[in-house]
Amino acid sequence: MVNYNLEDKVVLVTGANNPSGIGAATARVFAKEGAKVFITYYRTSPEHYGVDYEEAKAASEPGMPLYHYLRTKNAKEVVDSILTDGGLADSWETDLRDPDNVSNLLDRVESKFGSVDVLVNNAAEYRNNDSIDTVTAEDIEGIYSVNVKATLLLISEFVNRHKRYKKKWGRIVNLSTGPSQCFVGQISYGSSKAAIEAFTRSIAFELGPLGITVNTVAPGATQTGYITIKAEQELIPT
Repeated sequence: MVNYNLEDKVVLVTGANNPSGIGAATARVFAKEGAKVFITYYRTSPEHYGVDYEEAKAASEPGMPLYHYLRTKNAKEVVDSILTDGGLADSWETDLRDPDNVSNLLDRVESKFGSVDVLVNNAAEYRNNDSIDTVTAEDIEGIYSVNVKATLLLISEFVNRHKRYKKKWGRIVNLSTGPSQCFVGQISYGSSKAAIEAFTRSIAFELGPLGITVNTVAPGATQTGYITIKAEQELIPT
């Protein structure tokens, strides 16, 4: 069995309240490796994406209604699952679109577990009508403020504290998406993920001498509650 040397490392995972999501799965794996996991998240209403709340709440099968209901949950279910398995975890809800919340978040993590060793930037925003003929200024701002601006500010705050505490080891993992370079129908979202991949490369060169590695993970279609059973059968080879 591989020892990843994560015992007692402090890990911050953003966007991990969906119990079926990538962020939640990431948090659970780190906790199983002995890390102290802090989850941050921001709940969004189904109506924001054109889905009726009652329809979303009643959904029993994967699809957009169920997915948007899962996004209304706080992180208690995820945290409790980690605690039940003997891990350490805590959470805090905050809107990362507000730059002031970035330093507040790191302060809160430090007061609970100590300084952050591993930063996983998983939080992301998307919009339904993100084609070039329907995209709006509000859509672009909403997506880029989370996917790009908040990610960069979190990395900057993480690095400044790394230097302040004279740490020699750190890890940053940024979440992108498989079709980031060509995402038809998701112009702003796809390009925001392409931006993440671009600045990850630049930041990796800057931070290597500090003992910090910076990488991007770009998953393909992942069942986080939104892929219908029919679509899942078509996507997964038999």
